[in-house]
Amino acid sequence: MKRTDSEYLVGLNLIPGLSPRRLITLLDHFSSLEEIWLAPVKEISSLPGFHGVAKEVADGRSEEKLDNELEAARRLDLTITTLIDQDYPVALREIEVPPTVLYMKGRKRIDTTRTIAIVGTRRSSGYGRAIGKRLARELGAMGLVVVSGLAVGIDAAAHRGALEAQAHTVAVLGSGFKHIYPAANVSLAERIGETGTVVSEYPVDTKPAKWTFPQRNRILSGLSRGVVVVEAGVRSGALITARFALEQGREVLAVPGNLTSTSSVGPNRLIKDGAKLVETVDDIVQEFPDLCRSKENSLVKEGKKISLSEAQQRVYDLVGLEAMHIDDIIDRGNLSLSEASYSLLALQMENLIQEVEGRRYIRIR
Repeated sequence: MKRTDSEYLVGLNLIPGLSPRRLITLLDHFSSLEEIWLAPVKEISSLPGFHGVAKEVADGRSEEKLDNELEAARRLDLTITTLIDQDYPVALREIEVPPTVLYMKGRKRIDTTRTIAIVGTRRSSGYGRAIGKRLARELGAMGLVVVSGLAVGIDAAAHRGALEAQAHTVAVLGSGFKHIYPAANVSLAERIGETGTVVSEYPVDTKPAKWTFPQRNRILSGLSRGVVVVEAGVRSGALITARFALEQGREVLAVPGNLTSTSSVGPNRLIKDGAKLVETVDDIVQEFPDLCRSKENSLVKEGKKISLSEAQQRVYDLVGLEAMHIDDIIDRGNLSLSEASYSLLALQMENLIQEVEGRRYIRIR
C-alpha cells in the first residue's frame, strides 16, 4: 500500500531508538520519506549518531504498528500534524530540533505570533498560583494564546486562567494521549481539548517518564514568543524551559518572589541574570510591540466582557494580591482622589477588588 509522507513520519516516530535529532539526520540524508522507510541497515549505520542503533531503527519500521497507531489516534479523535504539513506551527518549525510529529486534540491551528508560555513549579504556593492564573486570564482576555504544560501547580493555574477568559490555551503533554499525566488533571485536559489545544509529540501509548518532560519543554518554549516563569526551585523543569527559550531566541520573563521561599530562587535568579521582571500583564506585552496594540481596556468575567475606563484599568492594574492603600493608588496611578475613589467603587461593584481594612484594597480576580 502506498503511504503518504506524513504517514511515514508517524511510523518512524514510533521507533524508540529514533530520537527527533536522529530523525532530522535521516531527513537531511535521504531524498524522500519512502527511502528512509526502505533503507538497508548498512546505509543507516553509516550515518553519524546511528552506530549501534541502526538495526533497531530498521527493525522498528512496521506497517502493522503504523496502521494500529493511526487507528488509535482516530479513536481518540486526534489530529496528526507532521513537520512537512503546511499547518505545522510556524515558530516551532524554526527550533533546532522540532518534533517531527504532533498529535493534537482540539483546535488544530496554533497562532504562534500570539503565544506566551506561563510555567512554574508543581510545589507552588497559593500566591504563585493566583499570579499565574491572573496573568493567563488577562493575556487571554487580550486575545493571546497561553501555553503551559498541564502539570499541577503553576501550569494548571495558567490553563484555568485562560479558560476563564474563554481564550485559546495550549497544553503540551509529557506523555502520549492514552496516559495523560498527572491523572488529577485529566478533566482539565478534556476542558482544554474542547476550546483549546492539547498536544504531544509522543505516540499515543507512551507512558510518562523522567526523560519525556525535559524533552517536551523545548516544545513549550518553541511554540511561544516568550516564557514567563512563576515560582521555580533550583531544579524545576520551568528553568529547563527558560534555558530552551534562550537557546531558541525567545524572551524570558520572571515574576519575583519572596527571598525566603525556595520556590522563588529560580525566577529571582533569572531576573538577576537579565530576565524581564514581571509585576503585571503590561510588563509582558511591552516586550512585544505588536502585542501591545492588542491590549483593550476590558476583562472577562463569567464569559462576559467588562469594559473599564482608562482610570479604572489603571487602578485595577495597580491593585494586586497584597493590600494597597488608596493613597498609594493615587500616587502611583497619577490620579485625583475623586478618580481613584470612583474607580475603586466601580471595581468593587464588579466584584473585581475588595476593601480589606483602613482603605486598603486587594484584587479578587
